[in-house]
Amino acid sequence: MLIAVCALSVLISSRTVQAHAGDHRSIAELDTIIKENLVDPSLLVARGALYSRSGQWEKAERDLSRAETIGKKHDVAFEFGQFYYRLGEYEKALQYIDAYIGVYPTRPAAFLLRARAASKAEQFGIASESYQTYFSLSANPQPGEYLAAARLLCSTNPDGINSALALLDRGISKLGLNPQLQRYAMLLELRRDDTKSALSRWYSLKNQLGGTPEWGVTLARLLILADRVADARLAVQAAKDRLTMLRRTPARKATGETIAHLMRQLGEAPTNY
Repeated sequence: MLIAVCALSVLISSRTVQAHAGDHRSIAELDTIIKENLVDPSLLVARGALYSRSGQWEKAERDLSRAETIGKKHDVAFEFGQFYYRLGEYEKALQYIDAYIGVYPTRPAAFLLRARAASKAEQFGIASESYQTYFSLSANPQPGEYLAAARLLCSTNPDGINSALALLDRGISKLGLNPQLQRYAMLLELRRDDTKSALSRWYSLKNQLGGTPEWGVTLARLLILADRVADARLAVQAAKDRLTMLRRTPARKATGETIAHLMRQLGEAPTNY
């Protein structure tokens, strides 16, 4: 069972940024504006953010430090948190993020950054709590953040799989039926040996993915795990029929080879794609 689940996992595995005044401008444009307006710290923060994103660390730190001296430190704290996160100094990043949250406790981007930094710093309780706050505050969280939080729960929580599934279902409820989230949830169902629930989750994606050979291949694998051999044969045949209607590509060639392997596993004569 474990080998089959791992094979299935391999088969289907496929920024929220705090805005500052002027961060849509280029560094050259900000250079000109700053020369004409030396007392606006938000412009320095914006340029420092651009330097930080492009790895120009000394210039970034200079602008952000200067902004601190002529403005309010907490208004620079988020970007300093980003700066130290990018440098890999996660504990220092957390100090700045916490200072920012102390003044702006309802900014989703700050909690997302804290979750990421705390994960890297191996402060998993803070990371998980920060993800939860981010999801509650954000009107449109990204599916990838739910996946990151679910994986964190699975790796650090004694009841990780159940907690991760509950989180993924909350994400699906908020975002709608999302293939990324449902795929991972399906794999977690298999990890807790609940093939029936895994199948139910995969069938729920039929309207979105059912026209692809890949969906049929995964369905066939799940049906084999559920000992539904006759249904698995039908799923493999349907996947093969869909594949033959598509233009040949390296990826589809690999899918064809998988279908041939499944047909042999099911006792049928494979055909070439």
